[in-house]
Amino acid sequence: MGRSGARLLFAACLLGLPSWVRAQEPAPSPVVPELPPDELDFQGLTSITLGSGARAFGMGGAFLARADDATAASWNPAGLSYLRNPEVSIVGARNTFDRGPEGGTANDRFVGRTPDFAAFAYPLELGSLTGSAQISFQRVFSFRGNRTVDKEGFALTTEGTGGFDVLAFGTGMQVNRSLRAGLTLNRWLNGYHQSRARTGSRRQRQELDYELSGWNVNLGLIWTPQKSLNLGLVAKTPFTGSLRLARERTDFFPVNDAPEVITTNAAERDDVSLDFPAALGVGASWRPRSPLTLSVDYTRTFWSKGRIHNFFTVPQTPVTPPNARAPDPDVFPSLPYPTLVDLGQKDTEQLRLGAEYVLISGRVKWPLRAGFFVDRQYFRSGTGDAPRFKGFTVGAGILAGPFLIDGAYVHEYGGYVDSGEPAGRAFTKFRRVFVSLIYRYGGSG
Repeated sequence: MGRSGARLLFAACLLGLPSWVRAQEPAPSPVVPELPPDELDFQGLTSITLGSGARAFGMGGAFLARADDATAASWNPAGLSYLRNPEVSIVGARNTFDRGPEGGTANDRFVGRTPDFAAFAYPLELGSLTGSAQISFQRVFSFRGNRTVDKEGFALTTEGTGGFDVLAFGTGMQVNRSLRAGLTLNRWLNGYHQSRARTGSRRQRQELDYELSGWNVNLGLIWTPQKSLNLGLVAKTPFTGSLRLARERTDFFPVNDAPEVITTNAAERDDVSLDFPAALGVGASWRPRSPLTLSVDYTRTFWSKGRIHNFFTVPQTPVTPPNARAPDPDVFPSLPYPTLVDLGQKDTEQLRLGAEYVLISGRVKWPLRAGFFVDRQYFRSGTGDAPRFKGFTVGAGILAGPFLIDGAYVHEYGGYVDSGEPAGRAFTKFRRVFVSLIYRYGGSG
């Protein structure tokens, strides 16, 4: 993207995150004409094997083989087999990022808060099998937040609400003493709204609405070859989601000594579709001593297969002749997603390391956590390679009786060649804060 002078522009929170999903300005290419600042930028959020919860993110997100609480279905549904009491889990997130020229001041900022996860799990016994069933809500990609871009010649403000959500129905069972298996059926639903205003020499306002629907499945295994060691495997199936996309564009034209001229253009299509990729993850978790847990995960999401079909933009309505007819939308039969540019979108990879140590004081437990990760992105920098960002995490919690309260801080950073910045390089910093509350009915800590 840097080779074409592209600027990745963030839009709304995902995710707060996941989520902190961001808008992007795709670059011109021999295949695709230049598009206006628009689509989603999933930098730092492209591993759709990642789940939710402050405990997991405090351990760097290395949780595929250690998922054993009410957030398990979002990581590895086989972990639901550990639950022996009904559990309720609620997670919230705050997300921020800064981007700009390397060595300079950030000119692109975002901040947002979002509900991230909520679940209820209930234990089950089916003959010799034990485990639990769960219904959960997860905001996989969040667009809720405010973003400001202040660059030479223009300023951009974006307000976003909503997100791409998953309602999951899952179960995990212990098959035998060493093997656990689970699955979730996921209903992707909802969408987001963005209001975007551009100032400067070319004033413009846009309103965008996306609505997504689709189905996919998560499959998980946890194998315990010895009591202190877990090995985990999770697979998330690809799917094609249906999108309804509506756009409205307003342009403002200054006129000397007269009121400005305003033109509008709008369109809506319900035949847009989005190919979400499959994802695979493997992990290991080792407990050399009872209070100490060490974990490592590797995940790969096949974003090279991500596509959007029948995506469209609405052109500017001309000022002259007066009352000119609004031009028809520019429709693109198939584009890579999320880059929207045919420059060879890459699969993402994450290597995640984490540790947890539990301090015990009477009947109260105080878990302390830390983690580190390396995160390969889906886009190509000016060198032609996909950049790798790095990050660290810290977290802590308190377990008293049936209540478990956790907090986590995630910091990710990276620099890459980008010809769109004056120095030829850009930096990006992401920060996420998670707060989780788990209540275990009948639990005693």
